[in-house]
Amino acid sequence: MRLIVSSTHDEASQNILSQLLDRGWKEYEEWRGEPIYKKDDDRIAVIDERHIYFDDIDSRLGSHLDIDFDQVVYISKHSSEAGVNSLTVHPVGNFGEAKYGGKDGKLVPASPREMTSAFRILRETAEHHGIADDYDISFEATHHGPYLETPTYYIEIGSDLASWKDEDAAKVIAETVVEVEGRDEGDNPVALCIGGGHYTPRFTSLAKTRKVDLGHIVPGWAMKYLNKNSFAEAVEKTPDIDHIYFDRSSTSGKERARVEEWASEFDLEVIRSKDLKKR
Repeated sequence: MRLIVSSTHDEASQNILSQLLDRGWKEYEEWRGEPIYKKDDDRIAVIDERHIYFDDIDSRLGSHLDIDFDQVVYISKHSSEAGVNSLTVHPVGNFGEAKYGGKDGKLVPASPREMTSAFRILRETAEHHGIADDYDISFEATHHGPYLETPTYYIEIGSDLASWKDEDAAKVIAETVVEVEGRDEGDNPVALCIGGGHYTPRFTSLAKTRKVDLGHIVPGWAMKYLNKNSFAEAVEKTPDIDHIYFDRSSTSGKERARVEEWASEFDLEVIRSKDLKKR
């Protein structure tokens, strides 16, 4: 059972919510003064708070509704000083200090298969709606809160007010959220990705061209926080993990050797793109 979370403090989130509600959702209850919507086994919860600071919505709302959610999806805006139009997906959690919600050094379980399918559907749907050339569609590295214990990912519109209010972009996100539930891409291998920048072009390209699903993404700047314990947590919080994949252009031989040693203890294979089947 899936929970979709929308925030009243987020213009893009409300725009996407409006598009979702046009697709057969019905209000059936309130929680904390805001509506809950239902469609089949899915629920949408609206919160009157910034979602990155609202921890444990999976257990708190689940207890209220007597439901055990198996996935949480946040519909959200993405902010960037560069102001580039973007449609993004990313895992959740903090490798270091929790400056923007969540807990210091704690990751939320990733949702590799659903998140990677969402990325691929975003590309197809943006093409269908004629906005693929107007938006950069990519993964982002794992970052920010909130903290949950259910597999979670964000799906976002960036990066300024004009894009957040773009109805076509919101339609693309809404249609992706609906379609991803029925998409079955088979049992692709799952990789924990290490290296690169915040926008992870190498890993985005990998998901475009190879049969692989991406779990947590440890950016280059977070390597200083990566030790044996935090690596073990990243492995634990990447369900169905099979492999480790490096952005070799941004990781040193010393860093890779250290990670490879830890990976061997978990029987995880370090792979290159040539080891994966083409899409």
